[in-house]
Amino acid sequence: MQSLVSCTVGAKGPEPRAAQPDKDAAAAPSLFQFGLVDADRAARAGFVVSMAFLVATAIYGLYLSGVTKSLFDEAANFADKAAYDAGFRLEDLAVSGSDNTPKETLLKALQLPFEQSSLSYDAAAAHDRLLALGWIKSAEVRRVLPSRLEVVLTEREPYARWKDAAGVVQVVDREGRVLGPSEGQFETLLLFSGEGAPAEAAAFIESLADRETIRSRVAEASFVAERFWQVKLDSGVILKLPRKVGELTLSRLDSVLANSKIAEMALDTIDLRLTHRTILQLREPTTANRDKAIALLTSSPAPQTALPPRRGKAL
Repeated sequence: MQSLVSCTVGAKGPEPRAAQPDKDAAAAPSLFQFGLVDADRAARAGFVVSMAFLVATAIYGLYLSGVTKSLFDEAANFADKAAYDAGFRLEDLAVSGSDNTPKETLLKALQLPFEQSSLSYDAAAAHDRLLALGWIKSAEVRRVLPSRLEVVLTEREPYARWKDAAGVVQVVDREGRVLGPSEGQFETLLLFSGEGAPAEAAAFIESLADRETIRSRVAEASFVAERFWQVKLDSGVILKLPRKVGELTLSRLDSVLANSKIAEMALDTIDLRLTHRTILQLREPTTANRDKAIALLTSSPAPQTALPPRRGKAL
């Protein structure tokens, strides 16, 4: 009978040895042993998953109770206090570009960390608060550790003034954006009032660009019901102009203001909203005043005195 031979691989190569069928058969694991091993692994995995679930549940319960939050807050406060004592605190503030933004408004938006360390200061949040201010067009906030904060601002250009519903005079830019309260340094800017006036101010001012005589006499322009302009002149006379002031309307206005007869009337309102009609309203519409106004408008111009004949030889 032929014998069975098996080999093992060693350092010197394969070495033949006689097979031992009975011993190998006894050493081979049975299906029952395989089942026991898999059951142990499943039990260990289940134990680990169960413990992880219990730990997560406990942490979540502590979080809901607020215990962990207070612990984290105490740890964060302790670390921030240590950084403050180590010299990480704001001691130098450099701001550029804030010509018109009030100092109090600027400091309120920055929310400087006087009692916290400079490490905990949120420069991005300060940047967003600055951009929320009407005057600020762009902003850059830089922390220079350990103790310096640099702020570079670009402001919007003031274009006109606007009296809001509460009677507060605000400064607006060319686009009609409200920048902030007027502090008295913008008195040369034209004053507007009425809802929607800031958005229409640029168009109104541009229509008077070539009419400096009229522009210099305007004391206030009110936008009424977002339909027409009611303009108060320096003499107290009220002009009613259409929403879109064109060259034809301004030419008629020049003629009315230059008319010496109309200047003699005690006028209250000059209405030029209709294209082919000018409406004059007296300050005191009594019968005597109306008769005087009609007489002035219908009277012929005074005759000019003839010049004496010129002596000398005609050329």
